Amino acid sequence: MSEKIVKDFDNESIITSTAIHRNGRKSLYMAGLIAAGGGFVIGFDTGAISGTMSLVPFMDRFLNQDAEYREALLVAIMLLTATIGGLSSGNICDAIGRKYTILLGTAAFAIGALLETIGYNFGMLMAGRVFVGFGEGYLTNAIPLYHTEIAPPDIRGRLITLFSAMASVGTIVGYFVNFGTSYMDNDWAWRIPFLIQLIICVLLACVYFLPFSPRWLVDKGRKEEALNVIALLHESTVQDPEVLKEYNMICEEITVERSFGNRTYIECFRGTNLKRTLFALFTGNGAAFTGTYSISYYSPRIFMQAGVGSNSISIATSGASNILVLVVTLLTLYFIDKLGRRHIFSTGAGIMGGSMFIVGALFQAYNVVDDDGTVSLTNVHACATVIAFVFIFQAAYAYSWGPVAYIYPAEISNTRNRAKTIALAYGLNWAVGIFMTFIMPIFMTNTIFGGYYFFGACCSILFIGSFFLPETKGKTLEEIDRMFNPI
Repeated sequence: MSEKIVKDFDNESIITSTAIHRNGRKSLYMAGLIAAGGGFVIGFDTGAISGTMSLVPFMDRFLNQDAEYREALLVAIMLLTATIGGLSSGNICDAIGRKYTILLGTAAFAIGALLETIGYNFGMLMAGRVFVGFGEGYLTNAIPLYHTEIAPPDIRGRLITLFSAMASVGTIVGYFVNFGTSYMDNDWAWRIPFLIQLIICVLLACVYFLPFSPRWLVDKGRKEEALNVIALLHESTVQDPEVLKEYNMICEEITVERSFGNRTYIECFRGTNLKRTLFALFTGNGAAFTGTYSISYYSPRIFMQAGVGSNSISIATSGASNILVLVVTLLTLYFIDKLGRRHIFSTGAGIMGGSMFIVGALFQAYNVVDDDGTVSLTNVHACATVIAFVFIFQAAYAYSWGPVAYIYPAEISNTRNRAKTIALAYGLNWAVGIFMTFIMPIFMTNTIFGGYYFFGACCSILFIGSFFLPETKGKTLEEIDRMFNPI
């Protein structure tokens, strides 16, 4: 979307221009894609940091004492501030808007990347991870919320999935940048990935030129601007009956919701909102209980234990697994609005649970620990099978709980409490991630296979719970609201 078009949002002539085709989708996809750029930054960090922590120059500078404790602390401090950022993002999104919250998250990420790039000592690196965590917390909440509120129901799932797709692209780029720098024997081996993060954050300043969410504009009393935004996003005119219909539905819903007074987090747990919040918490936090955080952060070590060879090759293998994740995510973009949310949740949880049980069984049956405490598998076929099922696990997550756990909480919430409900669902997701990140090294050190069984059991619970979720596919946000508040 060009700067000229965005700056002319308040100019009705740009909307009624004959150059704009009625009911086009180009503006919607362009706005969604630019906003999803924050997902690229998050994915890049995930891909880069897991490999960076295993680089010799990085370990010599930062992990030369209490290595396991410091490694877990670097991951956990980011997850902690991401939790704080996520939980606070509800009020921030309502106050300054979804767009400006995305910019705030990008700015926090940029400060963190700058501190990490300088990386004078472990304290400065920790400070960088603190800011990165806040950035991730804001971005993971504001971007799906923004997508939800600009999208028509027939492509809402696809638009929100752009966030997951961009995160997958970022993860792949992060892994392979890290793979390239893994052959360097100086501090630039870990500084380069952080520097690239900083540059990407600066480029994401273009989010400033995106439109505001029309629902947020109506809520703030900026109704004329909201009507113009709806028309422009749908590449139509303000006289279009469909544009007016959507505008009037938003106005009616928000008028009713504003009659209840000030918004509070307590309201999320009252009346029919309680059901919505519980569904949002189940799906939003269930994604973390699948074990994806641990598998993503520690995949180079898992592949090393499975016998792929050197550290560089394990990083490259992790990157290859994320190429598969990207391919599956892109396929999900096409199918997400054709398949039911409940079906995707249940099949994804079933495949992931089965994969974890198989990986755990193979590590239990074939593991061997040498005198140095290094874990490996004695059977070549077991090694290949472990790698294959880790790939399958990550592909299943990319097809199911990865994208849909961002879609469902945003859909199930009403406009009045959407920002706060999402903040609870996604914010607590990071808190669960802290727990998962800390227990995985313990499992890998003490039981080797126990962590995989634990994740398999969690996925089994998610599989059963998925059948109790109400279906939201193809429904407008106002129709979903009437499912819980029938007139």
